[in-house]
Amino acid sequence: MVNNLIRTGIGILASGVSFMLYGGPIVTFWRIIKKRSTEDFSGVPYAIALFNCLIYTLYGSPLVSDGWKNMVVMVVNSIGLVLECAFIGIFLTFAEQKIRVITARMVVGVLLVFGTITGVCFLAIHDKKHKQVLVGTAGMVATVVLYGAPLSVIRLVLKTKSVEFMPFNLSLCTFVTSLLWLAYGALSKDVMIMAPNFVGLPLGSFQMVLHCMYKGNKGQTKDKKGNQGDMELGNNTFTEEKCDKEKSDCPAEHGLEMKIQLNDGVSDETSVK
Repeated sequence: MVNNLIRTGIGILASGVSFMLYGGPIVTFWRIIKKRSTEDFSGVPYAIALFNCLIYTLYGSPLVSDGWKNMVVMVVNSIGLVLECAFIGIFLTFAEQKIRVITARMVVGVLLVFGTITGVCFLAIHDKKHKQVLVGTAGMVATVVLYGAPLSVIRLVLKTKSVEFMPFNLSLCTFVTSLLWLAYGALSKDVMIMAPNFVGLPLGSFQMVLHCMYKGNKGQTKDKKGNQGDMELGNNTFTEEKCDKEKSDCPAEHGLEMKIQLNDGVSDETSVK
């Protein structure tokens, strides 16, 4: 009885943090909407999260689980499913053509895989135990990939020494939610929930380490005037040579030169007279 209460409490808490995980990208997508560009953000985490929500909504339902034992799993992933659909719609709207095509293909692939799993589950398998194994295995793979999805930008993080495009809230929620679902799976004695989070915990920890290493580093420096400079050179100087080549970029100097020429002209006319 006490074990069930603790399990239910942890399940509710895990559901709340999972909701934060699914809703974490709201800030990111508000930025995308304002800038009307996806910049260097990747659509991979959202396609994987979509698959994860689809699988665990099915796994937590009475169609696969034993009654309403995993109701909290079904509810939180149903909410996550709605959010992920909204995020992907926004991403496809503002992404460049090449990125839009790649992301759209990923989404179609996710739907095809989920449709295949669902078909096999209900047409070829008739006992719940084997349904749980099939859907749970797919869920384990999806969860591990989901927790590691932000690492798809690891090359960018290491190159720029900046975590600007690996959102902190996403990494933090990944770490906390994997810890809570691991505890929930252990108390439920459900290997299909426990196993992927056992793998997800170190992945989330690694993301937090990266944030600690590169916290506050935007990958660019600013000069004393506040102008953004070159990321590698760290300055934004304006040389005389460039000024000579492009007079229009130096209106003050160019105007002074014109005045000198006019004054010289007047002086010449006076001397002739």
